Order: sequence, then C-alpha cells, then structure tokens
Amino acid sequence: MASLSGFMNRVAGKRRFEAKRRQLRLIQNKDFTIFSNDCWGAEVYKYLSLPFNTPFIGLFLMGPCYLEFLRNPKHYLEQELIFQSTSKYDVINTIREKNPYPLATLGGKIEISFLHYHSQEEARDKWTRRAARINWNNLLVKFDGSKDGASPELVREFEQLPYRKLLLLKEPLPGVTKGVIVNNYTTNGAHLFLNSLPDYDFINWLNTGNPSFTPLNWAMRKLLGSGA
Repeated sequence: MASLSGFMNRVAGKRRFEAKRRQLRLIQNKDFTIFSNDCWGAEVYKYLSLPFNTPFIGLFLMGPCYLEFLRNPKHYLEQELIFQSTSKYDVINTIREKNPYPLATLGGKIEISFLHYHSQEEARDKWTRRAARINWNNLLVKFDGSKDGASPELVREFEQLPYRKLLLLKEPLPGVTKGVIVNNYTTNGAHLFLNSLPDYDFINWLNTGNPSFTPLNWAMRKLLGSGA
C-alpha cells in the first residue's frame, strides 16, 4: 500500500511539473504589475520567477482602504508613508498586540499593514523601490472579496472599476456576477494563490485580463490535472 501511495504521489508531482512548465511557455505577458490586497500577488511573481514589479508584497490592506486606493492609485502612490502606532481598525490593533509589525498610512486615509517586515526602514525602502517599478501600462488587479472588511457594496464597486481584474470569493454574493468562487478557499493570501488555480484561467488572466477558461486551457487542465 505504501509503495502504491508513493507511486501515485510521484505521478501527481510529475503532472504538476508538466502543468507548470506548460504555463510558463504559454504566458506571453511577463512585464506586469499586480495590485493585491494581500500576499496573493507576491506568490504570482514567485511562481513565475519574476521580479517584484509592485510594492504590494508582504503586506495587506483592509477592504475599505484597498478600494479607496484603487479609486486613485497614482495620487496615493505620490504620498509619503506615515508610520503610526495604532490602527483605526480594532482587528488590526488586536493582531499587532502579538505581532507588532510596521503600520503606515498614505494620504491620511489608507492604512497598510506591513505584516512581513521587521522595521519601518525596511518597509519604507522596499515600498519605495518597488513602487518605482510599476508598469502602469500593464496593470492587473486582484481582490479577495471575502475577508478583511470587504462588504458586498465594496465588492460590487470593485466589479465596476476600470481594471483588468480578478475577484476571488469564498461563496457567491447577490448582484456580483464576475467573481471566481474558490472551492478550496482560505483567508491566507499566500496559500490562496495555489488553492485558487483550479478555479480560473491563470494564463488567460495574465495574458488578457480575462479569468475565464479558454477552450485550449480547459482541455489541457483536464489532461494535466486541476493545477494546470
């Protein structure tokens, strides 16, 4: 039984390897910037072995702050990060009691939780360097609409924003028609990246901004496994 299990694991691993190799061949768009409200975006760059062309790495924003940023991103990215000791969100203050990561605002409105940074200096330096790499002509925007204060109203607003976008959801929402329901949903943004791959066309989204499966990619997904 153990040998059979090992064999099946090797087969599954080979299928995942072939699926990823195929993805890398088909992705035409590699000089892109992703805005993401959590660590999901960083995992895209890691998966494709690409540089971080976005400041949205190792951090997260609450839903209301993220939507405020997306309404006028160039304006907010021109503002200086102002670090602070407390948040306007009780849940953030509770988290930071155990993990006092750097917390900053942009333009007096947008709070950024630098969850995976050790100091204000590190957060400021990496935010500034990566913001300078943003490709405004090739922007992709992802939003997890099922956590961090993401109300149905904010989700519906996100649907109307003029971006090539990806909306990930734990479950359907009334009036929301363009969301991708993630069957193996998790609030952990880094884990959600791999968990969400079976539920939309990752290749098509990167290349065109449309997360719907193309017939070719759907067929290859079935042939090589759900991670294709």
